[in-house]
Amino acid sequence: MAPSLTSSARSRRSYLDARDSRQDALAWALGRGHPATLFLALNIPGGEKTPPGAEALFVWMFNQLPAVLAGIAESSRFHDVLGPYAILCLEADPKAVKEACVHLETGHPSSRLIDLDVYAPDGRQIDRNSLGLSSRSCLICDQPAVDCIRAKRHSLHTVIHRVHELLAPFRT
Repeated sequence: MAPSLTSSARSRRSYLDARDSRQDALAWALGRGHPATLFLALNIPGGEKTPPGAEALFVWMFNQLPAVLAGIAESSRFHDVLGPYAILCLEADPKAVKEACVHLETGHPSSRLIDLDVYAPDGRQIDRNSLGLSSRSCLICDQPAVDCIRAKRHSLHTVIHRVHELLAPFRT
């Protein structure tokens, strides 16, 4: 049975509320005055934000961070309807943190389902382009992900299937 419009609207509202809450948490962390702030979250397309293996992938990545990032001053983990997320405050150069994060995001195929967003103290996001790197590629093809999403080049079914393939190593 298909979900009702009311249920769909309620889900959209809860996703929007979660995004607002995440922004509030990020703003609080940015106000702590550290040189870099890292926001770790899952990047799972579709309505199911924590399919089997997603939580384990998140924990695996969270546990990788101390070995790769020097200067973690504070860290907090949270969970909402969009899944788990963490905020880390670092005593490190934000560009150096982003470079390390790009290596983590590209170091394992399943890491493609992780977002490691880095912010400077003024709230400016340090993105791949600011480091002279190309944008993230699509889950399905080698084109920039943002282009495929906007053009709807791949069916949701195909994308979700790929997500489940990437999560397979993290299922217990």
